[in-house]
Amino acid sequence: MKLIASLLLAFVTAGLTTQLDAAFSRGILWAPPSVEAAPAARSRFYPQTGFLVGDRDGANFLSEFERLGGVRTLGYPVSRVFETSGFLHQGFQRGILQWRPLTNGAVTVNIMDQLHNLGNDDWLSGKGVPRHSSVDDGSGGDFNKARETRLAWLTDPGIKQAYFGVLDPLGFYGLPTSYPERHGPYVAQRFQRGVLQLWLDDVAGMPRPGEVVGVLVVDLAKELGFFGAAALEPEYPDPNAEVERYVLPVAAFRQQRNLSCESSAAAMAANYFGVPLSERQIVAALPLDPNPHKGFRGDIDGRFGGLDDYGVYAEPIAEVLGNHGLKAEVLYGLTLPLLRQALGQDKVAIVWITLDTAPQRPVVREINGDKVLLVPAEHAVVAKGYDERGVFANDPATGRGAYYLNEDFARASGYFDGMAVVVSR
Repeated sequence: MKLIASLLLAFVTAGLTTQLDAAFSRGILWAPPSVEAAPAARSRFYPQTGFLVGDRDGANFLSEFERLGGVRTLGYPVSRVFETSGFLHQGFQRGILQWRPLTNGAVTVNIMDQLHNLGNDDWLSGKGVPRHSSVDDGSGGDFNKARETRLAWLTDPGIKQAYFGVLDPLGFYGLPTSYPERHGPYVAQRFQRGVLQLWLDDVAGMPRPGEVVGVLVVDLAKELGFFGAAALEPEYPDPNAEVERYVLPVAAFRQQRNLSCESSAAAMAANYFGVPLSERQIVAALPLDPNPHKGFRGDIDGRFGGLDDYGVYAEPIAEVLGNHGLKAEVLYGLTLPLLRQALGQDKVAIVWITLDTAPQRPVVREINGDKVLLVPAEHAVVAKGYDERGVFANDPATGRGAYYLNEDFARASGYFDGMAVVVSR
């Protein structure tokens, strides 16, 4: 039974790792290096688990999530932000982040030590997780001695390489709390904040021999009731929920330049909230940069549809709107439920799609050291409403309203990783 449980745990780990790798390959390929470089609030919604990760209300979980490797290292978010012991926390599949205001950063908590202290080692052992070692490391409470002794427990070369392959291994995994142990087709080693598996045998549907994967330890903690019910409640409704027609009265403007759709859309959003910004003012406020995440790429009067004379992405647009007193949140991973939720709160969304949602093939270019996703026929519209079948929007290309079927809108938005600026007063 123990081997079966181990295989089940590894199957979940391997399966979700494969899914997240596929998702990451289409994920955000450039992000502002720090919250200081992107003053607008930012958040990403992960429909895989139904939770947001954001830089909001002074706790920059998204920036820290990205700094620590994002989905590849921590997995998907599995909880809301919640408070305990006087600190804000958010759970991810492979670790729980705790926000530290004094250092303006986040650390992973000793989740495996906490599960040990709660008496869960028997249950965890049945899942193929090594027990917390009872061996005295001889440190007598001296951290430097404990570090020297316990790092010597990294006797498996593959696990050792994976351990030191992350940013700040001590901060991310903590110290080893077991030696490497064989569990059926893999070797596992336990740490204060996680568990690593090195696969040895070729098992169908499992990681390849020689591959090291991180166990989804926070999913195990959820099974043990570690989180309160409120922290685990998904943040947005079921995507299959029925909805009624709902449309906000956002006035439509027609863009004045060949490639000024984003500025025209931003002007529509601003004017809806009583801020009389014109397209011309927004264009003038945008920096120029070959990376559209940093500024306008190319000639604004250039020919539409190409990749050199192109446009601008969400971050510079959000900054301009924020500088004029509006709340402008950069969002990636936009879904229909999330869009409906925002519109229902009297917010509007500037959404990046292809013109008329036409099928396109995104490309990746290296721009000044950054890998940036570019999409032919890049366009931006203002989403202002919805019904069960589709999305109502204002199209700057025509200066009129438009209607997109859900599947077409989702596909066209997906080319840009669901990029949007959600605007409110």
